[in-house]
Amino acid sequence: MTLLRMAASYRQSADLLRVRIIALKDELARTEDPKERGRLEQRIKDLNTLYRETREAALVMERYYDRRYHKHGRHTR
Repeated sequence: MTLLRMAASYRQSADLLRVRIIALKDELARTEDPKERGRLEQRIKDLNTLYRETREAALVMERYYDRRYHKHGRHTR
Protein backbone atom coordinates (compact mmCIF):
# COMPACT_ATOMS: atom_id res chain seq x y z
CA MET A 1 0.00 0.00 0.00
CA THR A 2 1.40 3.40 -0.95
CA LEU A 3 1.48 6.39 1.36
CA LEU A 4 -1.16 8.12 -0.76
CA ARG A 5 -3.51 5.17 -0.38
CA MET A 6 -2.85 5.07 3.34
CA ALA A 7 -3.53 8.82 3.53
CA ALA A 8 -6.83 8.33 1.71
CA SER A 9 -7.76 5.62 4.19
CA TYR A 10 -6.92 7.92 7.10
CA ARG A 11 -9.00 10.71 5.53
CA GLN A 12 -11.93 8.32 5.22
CA SER A 13 -11.52 7.31 8.87
CA ALA A 14 -11.41 10.98 9.86
CA ASP A 15 -14.65 11.58 7.97
CA LEU A 16 -16.32 8.74 9.88
CA LEU A 17 -15.04 10.14 13.16
CA ARG A 18 -16.46 13.55 12.28
CA VAL A 19 -19.87 12.04 11.53
CA ARG A 20 -19.82 10.26 14.90
CA ILE A 21 -18.84 13.48 16.70
CA ILE A 22 -21.77 15.30 15.11
CA ALA A 23 -24.15 12.50 16.13
CA LEU A 24 -22.88 12.61 19.71
CA LYS A 25 -23.29 16.40 19.83
CA ASP A 26 -26.91 16.00 18.70
CA GLU A 27 -27.45 13.39 21.40
CA LEU A 28 -25.81 15.69 23.95
CA ALA A 29 -28.22 18.49 23.07
CA ARG A 30 -31.19 16.20 23.79
CA THR A 31 -29.82 14.70 27.01
CA GLU A 32 -30.82 16.11 30.39
CA ASP A 33 -29.17 13.57 32.71
CA PRO A 34 -25.98 15.19 34.12
CA LYS A 35 -24.13 11.88 34.35
CA GLU A 36 -24.95 11.03 30.73
CA ARG A 37 -24.00 14.56 29.63
CA GLY A 38 -20.59 14.18 31.26
CA ARG A 39 -20.04 10.83 29.57
CA LEU A 40 -21.01 12.26 26.17
CA GLU A 41 -18.83 15.35 26.62
CA GLN A 42 -15.81 13.19 27.46
CA ARG A 43 -16.46 10.91 24.48
CA ILE A 44 -16.72 13.92 22.15
CA LYS A 45 -13.48 15.33 23.56
CA ASP A 46 -11.68 12.01 23.02
CA LEU A 47 -13.01 11.64 19.48
CA ASN A 48 -12.02 15.22 18.62
CA THR A 49 -8.45 14.41 19.63
CA LEU A 50 -8.47 11.25 17.54
CA TYR A 51 -10.02 13.14 14.61
CA ARG A 52 -7.33 15.84 14.71
CA GLU A 53 -4.48 13.31 14.96
CA THR A 54 -5.90 11.23 12.11
CA ARG A 55 -6.11 14.27 9.83
CA GLU A 56 -2.55 15.29 10.75
CA ALA A 57 -1.24 11.81 9.98
CA ALA A 58 -3.01 11.84 6.60
CA LEU A 59 -1.43 15.19 5.77
CA VAL A 60 2.05 13.94 6.66
CA MET A 61 1.56 10.86 4.47
CA GLU A 62 0.23 12.91 1.57
CA ARG A 63 3.20 15.25 1.64
CA TYR A 64 5.92 12.87 2.73
CA TYR A 65 7.87 13.09 -0.54
CA ASP A 66 7.26 16.81 -1.15
CA ARG A 67 10.55 18.59 -0.45
CA ARG A 68 8.80 21.95 -0.18
CA TYR A 69 6.60 20.72 2.64
CA HIS A 70 7.86 21.63 6.09
CA LYS A 71 7.08 18.64 8.20
CA HIS A 72 4.88 19.02 11.23
CA GLY A 73 6.91 19.43 14.41
CA ARG A 74 5.44 16.30 16.01
CA HIS A 75 6.30 14.11 13.05
CA THR A 76 9.90 15.08 12.34
CA ARG A 77 12.78 12.75 12.92
